[in-house]
Order: sequence, then C-alpha cells, then structure tokens
Amino acid sequence: MFNFVKRLDSGMHRQASNAAFLASTLLFAAFASGDVNRLSDRQLPVLGDEASAILSPAEEDKIGKLLLFQLRTSLPLIDEPLVKYYVSKHALKIAQHAELPSKRLHPIVIDSKAFNAFAAPGGVVGVNLGLFLYAKDVHEYSSVIAHELAHLSQRHYARRLEQEKSMTIKNIVGFMTSAAMIATGATQPGLATLVGTQSFLQNQALAYSRSQEREADRIGLNTLEQAGYDPLGAPRMFERMQAAYRYSESPAEYLSTHPITQNRIADLRGQVAEFDEQEYEDSRDYQYIQAWASHHFKDDLNRVMEATRNRDDPFALALSLSATGQHSDAIVVMKDLNNKNPDSIILSCAFASILSEADRAKQAIAFLEGKLEIYPDNEPLSMYLARALIKDKRYEDAASLLWQQSRLRPDDRDVWLLLAESSGLARQIIDVHRARAEALVLSGRYPDAIKQLQLAKGMAEENYRLNASLDQRILDLRLEFEDLEG
Repeated sequence: MFNFVKRLDSGMHRQASNAAFLASTLLFAAFASGDVNRLSDRQLPVLGDEASAILSPAEEDKIGKLLLFQLRTSLPLIDEPLVKYYVSKHALKIAQHAELPSKRLHPIVIDSKAFNAFAAPGGVVGVNLGLFLYAKDVHEYSSVIAHELAHLSQRHYARRLEQEKSMTIKNIVGFMTSAAMIATGATQPGLATLVGTQSFLQNQALAYSRSQEREADRIGLNTLEQAGYDPLGAPRMFERMQAAYRYSESPAEYLSTHPITQNRIADLRGQVAEFDEQEYEDSRDYQYIQAWASHHFKDDLNRVMEATRNRDDPFALALSLSATGQHSDAIVVMKDLNNKNPDSIILSCAFASILSEADRAKQAIAFLEGKLEIYPDNEPLSMYLARALIKDKRYEDAASLLWQQSRLRPDDRDVWLLLAESSGLARQIIDVHRARAEALVLSGRYPDAIKQLQLAKGMAEENYRLNASLDQRILDLRLEFEDLEG
C-alpha cells in the first residue's frame, strides 16, 4: 500500500511503518468508509475559513501529486485512449458547474468491475470501469461523479482533518492512499479488522459523515441539473443499487462508503421536484463506452457476440467480431455506424482501432489524419494514429507525433510510454531514455528518472543544446524531489 513512500525515501518508509502513521492512515480509511450509523444529524460540518485554513491550495496540489504517484504504481489502470478521453471530458464538463476552486482535474480509470468512484485533494478523480456496468445511462453515471465532486468542493476531508492539527503532508497522503485503495475494492484483508478494533475510531472518527453525505447529495444534485443532466438520475441510481444489493452478503464497495437510506432517496426526490420538468436523452457516447466496458470484462466472446446480435447493438457487435478475428464483418458494421454518427470521436477511435487490428494500418492512418484535420491535436485520435503508424512501421513519424502530444499532455504517462516504445523502434535511443524518465517521474520514481536522463546525457556527446536541456531537467527533478520529501 505504501510502495511510493518506500521508493521516495527510506526515512519516509520508516515513518510509514510507525504506529502513529498507521493509526492516522486507518483513521482516514474509516472516514472514507462512511460509517454513519453512530452519528447524530445534529453534528453539522464546520463551514468557512476553519476548513480552508487546514490545507493550502499548494498543499492540496502536493497531496494530489503524491496520491497519483501511489495510484499509478498500486492499481491497474485503463490505458485505452477512447475510455480515458470520455471519462476526462465528462468529468471536466461536470466540474464547470461544481463549486470547485480549481477546475483542473486529474481523472484516472481503474480496471475494476467494482461499482465505485472517488475524488481527492488536488483534483484527483478515480472512476472504476465497473461504474459503467452499473449506471444504466449517462444521467445515473453523472450523478455519481457530481456527488464525488461535491465532497471535494465542500472540502469534507479538510473538515475531518481539522481535528488532527498535528498531521503532516505525509500523513495525509497515507490517508488518501488508503481511502483510494478502499474505494477501488483493493483493500488488504486485515484492514477492516484493524479499523474495527481501534478505540479512537469508535469515539470520533466520523463526525459529520451523515451531514456531509446529505450536503454532497444536495450540492451534487444542483451540479447535475446545471450541467444539463437529469437530476432524477441520482435517486434512480440509489434505488437500483439498493434493490440489487438488498439481500447480498457482499454489497458493492460504494454502498459501504456511501450508505443509502430511504430518507436520502426521499430527500433527493423532494429536491428534484423543485426543478423545472424537461426531457432528457441518453448519450450515445456513454452507451459506446458502456458497451466497451462490458466487452472488456467478458471472457466468452462468442457468447457475448451472439447475445449482442440478439439485442441489436452494432457497436458491441463490432467489438466482438473484431476480437474473434472476424475483421471484415467488424469493419462493415463499424463503418456503417461511423457514417451515421460522423461527429463522434468515440466512434472514430473505435473504427480506427478495428482497422488497425485488421492489419489495415494504412487505411486507419488515412482515416485518422482526415479526422485530425477537423479536430487538431485531439488526444485519442492522436494516440490511435501513433499506434497505427507504429503498426505500419513508420516509427519516426509516430515518435514525432507523440513528442507533440507530450508537450500538450505532459502528465499523461501513457503518452511517454508509447513514445519510449516508438523511439526504441526508430533506434532513437536518447529519446527512449528521455521518455522513460518522464514516465518514471509520473510514478514518483525520481531517482530512476534521473538515472535515465544521465544515460541520455552520456550519449549526447557534443550536442551542447541537448546537454544543456538534460542538465536543466535533471536539476529540476532533483529540486522537485527535495520539495516532495519535505
């Protein structure tokens, strides 16, 4: 659980194993678990400057950065560009209507079937791919994201931390890591037992939890309505989850961290009644991502394909046909769907991916280059183009495209990893080391990143400009590393 802390510094590792640090971590894990049964509705949250004074914006950014390091090394993440694109674009749309001091988010998609999502300081937003399996439509999905952003905007974590004024940034990162691990269903088996036996947790660990949940319900619902989504998506989501797990011995992790009661559902429906009635449509792009998620988690593709034919879902059918080697049929289905919906980036990406899988890389390249004339520098279109260029053995062209993308999206580890691959195939070994260094930085492995840059420097010989650039980057990373250790 504390891999990044261990990598950063042995002293930090010793602190991570310290009993007080473990206790703090468990305390926040309990806060994340949302155990509200012991609490009184009269325990209202502390509003205003008291919460704001606990963590500065700079400290929140630092927490978010450290948390991302940990999550990237601890959890299986989805690297499919069209999925990442949808989750990021959607979260940013919701954020524009949320009460967040900063609209800059860092979404990640976790390869887990579990129903879950979470938000953390520094704009970290985690979404389990399994959420798409449970949320019937974009409105239900959006209600979950809006609720999590409400927890973030109201700084509920900061209000809880106000009771522990002596905590350091390192303690807080431990808190957030544990909460995120719990949220993804990746907790260690003994953690629940440990939490249950801590007397200090029983006394005051979760003050305000019930009030915070209701506050997040109220604010999240307003955000949902303002963003143009059906506010009824929230109570519908709650009701279906409650019905699905009513008699289950192992309910969804989300229900343990966000307990659902009839009162909460009634309150949500009461608030929705105050909004103006209007018609809402589902999102085709959401349906495509939902189909992709369902396809991703299915093992028996032939059975899935037959079921897909029966329910007339051409997108899912094309995915299944491609996965079972029936490429020509898959291309026909996806091309027809794409022609009917030419403005969908998701469909364009899926079509290009199927073309590449069918060894029609040149056709995929031509198609993607045409789309990029309409949508310059688009993230997923560029990534699929780079993949197609690599498949067509145009390694230098792929590397050039990815360098351009790295300047636009320096925090996307997948860009750097693919750049390292394409540079290696192009025999541009210096660039391999440079790209690997940046990917390592995004996992918090600063010493390893610096070693990669030093290897690049050793090969740069008399290239003065490149040597100077590498020296500056090494210096920047050392200073950043020192700051994060502090």
